[in-house]
Amino acid sequence: MIPFLGPQEIVMPKSVHQSKRIIIIGAGMSGICMGMRLLRHGFESVEILERSDDVGGTWLQNHYPNSGCDIPSWLYSFSFAPNDKWSHKYARQPEILEYFRRCASESGLLKNIRFGVSVTRAVYDDECLLWRVATDDGQHRECDILISAVGQLNQPRIPQFEHSHLFDGDSWHSARWNHDIDLNGKRVAVIGNGASAIQFVPDVARQAERLFLFQRTPPWVDVVKNYRYPNWAKWLFRCVPGVAKVHRLCLFLECEIGILVFKEGSLVNRLCERRLRRILRTHVPPELLEQLTPTYPVGCKRILKSDGYLQALSEPNVQVVSEAVQDLNAEGVVSETQTVPVDAIIYGTGFEATNFLQPISIVGRGGQSIQDSWSDRPRTLLGMTTPGFPNCFLLYGPNTNLGHNSIIAMVESQVRYVTDLIQHMQQTGSKEIEVRSEAVDAFDRELQQKLASSVWAGDCSSWYKTADGAIPNNWWGAVFTYLRRTRHIDPSHYRFQGEG
Repeated sequence: MIPFLGPQEIVMPKSVHQSKRIIIIGAGMSGICMGMRLLRHGFESVEILERSDDVGGTWLQNHYPNSGCDIPSWLYSFSFAPNDKWSHKYARQPEILEYFRRCASESGLLKNIRFGVSVTRAVYDDECLLWRVATDDGQHRECDILISAVGQLNQPRIPQFEHSHLFDGDSWHSARWNHDIDLNGKRVAVIGNGASAIQFVPDVARQAERLFLFQRTPPWVDVVKNYRYPNWAKWLFRCVPGVAKVHRLCLFLECEIGILVFKEGSLVNRLCERRLRRILRTHVPPELLEQLTPTYPVGCKRILKSDGYLQALSEPNVQVVSEAVQDLNAEGVVSETQTVPVDAIIYGTGFEATNFLQPISIVGRGGQSIQDSWSDRPRTLLGMTTPGFPNCFLLYGPNTNLGHNSIIAMVESQVRYVTDLIQHMQQTGSKEIEVRSEAVDAFDRELQQKLASSVWAGDCSSWYKTADGAIPNNWWGAVFTYLRRTRHIDPSHYRFQGEG
């Protein structure tokens, strides 16, 4: 049985009182998932600290035009809270946000969330065996267990240009979209062409008088049709037992096969590249083909999905500029060979994905910060625990991101694993749990060996990698592999209070 496809958990009786005080940082997808499971298992002292005024995380912040998920909707929902009302195969942001709001509300989790509270610092007390958490409102809290659910895509990356302050027009990042600005009849520059940009560029192109897309490197683009679910299909999902699970399983397997693409030089990788080149030739005029054809292996950067991006770049009011942006001035954007006057600049430059937990200061045993501990790259066991930081767990942490399937599958398995560890502490009477360095070292050696043979190690820069070529974001294999590795905890990988 695949845990991701349906509720497999054994829920503890509501009368059982779980005494651990738990703080979760973040009320996005992973924080909601963790909170719901803890409540289901009888934990009563659970507090979620969320800096925004609502749940949803990245789906609350990213409300740019046509914002949505490039993973099928049925996979982008919890197995224990299925949604038979998805309108399209690939859901848009308002529908996804509404789903997470409904999960938090119907589960009773809202009463555990403190909105408008930003965690600034968390310090582990070695003597009292607890975490002391400081927030931006000047308050201090204590907890036995600290869980980070801030994810990897929460800090927008905005290029720092020397004279950006001189620009006379409006500018914003896609994750902080300015809906007050009317782009009709304006000259607009889009800097960056990642997963967000390919979604909003077609809409901006329809409004703007001129659109200048500044790209460093072109992405591989897979053209997909986002079809609407007919009413009869929704009725089947809702009323006929097993149909929804079979549909979800088929989508899961369809995505899971995609992991075969990420072995550089493999037959599947070469076949995928041939198909994507054919898509380019179909949708891009000959004069743009060279400019929009990547020179790096398929999958080295995220393969982007769109049913309108390539077509938009062929419109007469759109110009692709394949030059690095060097600076801004009062008029607009300064590239290597020209200054492009514009009225507005939109940054589609992604997130500080490799700066995990920033800007929160997490200080563990002996006063060492997690940023110092991970100065070269993160080292964890299964992306969830790291030596020197007892009673601290990470969700959607290092090396748990995917390029082919639903991150919710990964997070659900992490949430189940973390809950099992906390319950093991309860059952053994332990006050402290810390992953053993030797367990982390063994896992990290295997991880680095697997990543070295992946397409992500190829000659391209991406948000998966650091400047020195390390790959701290991605899981190396199939989701099935991660589900198997996290299905049961191994207490020998951890040091509990009183153990040597």
